This record gives sequence, C-alpha cells and structure tokens, in this order.
Amino acid sequence: MKKVFLPIFVLTWIIVLTGLWIVQPGNSSSSVLEYVFIGVLLMFFIMGVYLAYGRIKRKKQGLPEDDELSRKVAQKAAAISYYLSLFLWLVLIYIQSHVIINIKWLFSTGMIGMSIIFVISWVLINNRGINDEK
Repeated sequence: MKKVFLPIFVLTWIIVLTGLWIVQPGNSSSSVLEYVFIGVLLMFFIMGVYLAYGRIKRKKQGLPEDDELSRKVAQKAAAISYYLSLFLWLVLIYIQSHVIINIKWLFSTGMIGMSIIFVISWVLINNRGINDEK
C-alpha cells in the first residue's frame, strides 16, 4: 500500500505547489499560457491517479506490482526522453537568446516539455515493445 500511497501523495503536492507557483496571488491577470500549463498538469495528475488505480487493482488480483518488462520499458523510455530533453533545452536556450522571454516561462515550458517527452516515449515503447538488444 505504501507504493500506491506515495505516488498519489507526491502527485497531489506537485499539482498544488506548481499551481500556486504559476498563479501567484498578487498578479493582476492570468494569461492563457498559465491555463495551458495548469491543464497539462491536471492531465498528468489524472494519469498518475489512473496508474495508481491500476496498481491497486493488480495488487488485489495477486499480481506483482513491477515485473521485468515494465522495468525495462521504463528504463528505455527514461533513456530516450533524457536524450530528447537535452535537445529541448538546447532549443529553448536558443529561443531565449533571440527573444525576450521570462525565465519562469522558460523553466516551466522546459519541465512540462520533459514530462510530455517521457510520456510519449513510454507510450511508444510500451506499445511497440522492446527489441532484445545484446
């Protein structure tokens, strides 16, 4: 149960603290980009709750929480998303050097972009499968 509670606890705090960081009291108006960031964060929160629900369901069925294949898929997705995230940061730094952008938005876009890259790579690898590399 501890392995199920911890991700939900962390997800809840991430969504609350990031929401407070994006929509700070004292700012007179909220931009559309703030609402887009909040929407993406809510999507990740809902996906995390869905994955935690799947873990609870598998545990009640007596299945192991993690197996070798799911660990390999997560490891391969993490490696690919790390590699692609480096290019994302290079592009963001290049854009920031030519356009005046608030550093807060640069970091927010980078972090959310890294999350999206990981989710996309995990879904693609999970659906495609892992080749037996030697």
